This record gives sequence, C-alpha cells and structure tokens, in this order.
Amino acid sequence: MFADRYFLFPVVAIALTGGVVLLCRWAFSRPKGGSLVRRTDYSPAEKDKFGLLVDVRTTTSYNEARVAVSKLKELGIKATAARTKDGWSVYVWPKDEAAARGFLGR
Repeated sequence: MFADRYFLFPVVAIALTGGVVLLCRWAFSRPKGGSLVRRTDYSPAEKDKFGLLVDVRTTTSYNEARVAVSKLKELGIKATAARTKDGWSVYVWPKDEAAARGFLGR
C-alpha cells in the first residue's frame, strides 16, 4: 500500500508540472501560435481615434501632458493624456471642453 503512494505522488506531481509548463508555453507563445494573451500596441495613435474625447492640448513631452491633466483634475474636470503622432495630447469630455480650453489658456 505504501509503495503505491510513494510511486504515485511523484508521477502525479511531474504530470501536473508538465501540464503547467505546456499551458504557459501556449499562453505566452507568438501570435501565430494562437495565444490568448493580449498583445499591447505601443505605437502612437491618430488624434481622432479616442471616441468621444476631445483634444484640448498637445504637448511634446509626457510630463507636460500629465501636469495639464493634474491641473484639470484639481478643477473637477475629467481628463486623460494619450500618445499621438503629434505628441502627447490631453483629452476631456465634450461638455468640459470650453472650461478646459479656458483654463489651459487656449
């Protein structure tokens, strides 16, 4: 009885480890292999690819865009920054566009 357990446990452990290795190899394989892990595209986007959001300012650096977003958020305006082909753009909702442009001096 004990001999069966001593033999069975390592076999099950090796089989489970092998299964996890195969699952990880499949999940993190190249796209042609059919991985389910989403690939992230870090290339800059067009300015008009952000749905309803309106561009209120475009800066050359990420820090300038984040400072503008922080200032707008202090005023209660929902804002975000995104990398576009023209630089870093600050986006707000259409109802906040006039207030954001006025505050940012544009």
